[in-house]
Amino acid sequence: MFCTNCGSQFEDGNAFCPNCGTKVETVAQPVAAPAPVAAPVEAAPVQATPVEAAPVQATPVAPAPAPAPAPAPAAIPVAPVGQPVQPVQPVTPVYAAPVAPAAVPVDDGKGKTILILGIVAVACCIFYIFSLASIICGAIGLSKAKKFLEEKGQLFGVAKVGKYLSLGGLIGGCVITGLMVFYFILGILSAIAENF
Repeated sequence: MFCTNCGSQFEDGNAFCPNCGTKVETVAQPVAAPAPVAAPVEAAPVQATPVEAAPVQATPVAPAPAPAPAPAPAAIPVAPVGQPVQPVQPVTPVYAAPVAPAAVPVDDGKGKTILILGIVAVACCIFYIFSLASIICGAIGLSKAKKFLEEKGQLFGVAKVGKYLSLGGLIGGCVITGLMVFYFILGILSAIAENF
């Protein structure tokens, strides 16, 4: 079928020309066999009629309100398909009661006794003649430190210092006493050797 306005060919059954948009009449036109063309024929320019578009009215857009801060998303458990969803129990915070500071144990004079025994043990250790007294004072100081620890739960202050001094005096007294015994036996053996 041919358009009566622009002459373009299109399929039968269209109500409008796909090229210019003119309404096509439903009159069937016979299809003629093309005649031999001797010279090329220039087609007359076709003027298309402009189609006016309907004016578009712009609708004013109101400014978007400021977004409110979104609440923190809560973790929602998702159950597999076909299984019932278990309700989520809210977690209540547990507050611990304030802990009172531990009572500081009071030294009732026993710590000073341990300190004095430790000082005497170290002083006797320095003078080798009193090394046996150093061992005795050191042993008594350690014994009193052990009792102090059992009563108070910990060694603190002068009791702690006294324990370490008593231990030092005990060890030093044992070493010096051992050396004295060694030299005493060595002297006896050398005296016996001279007599033979």
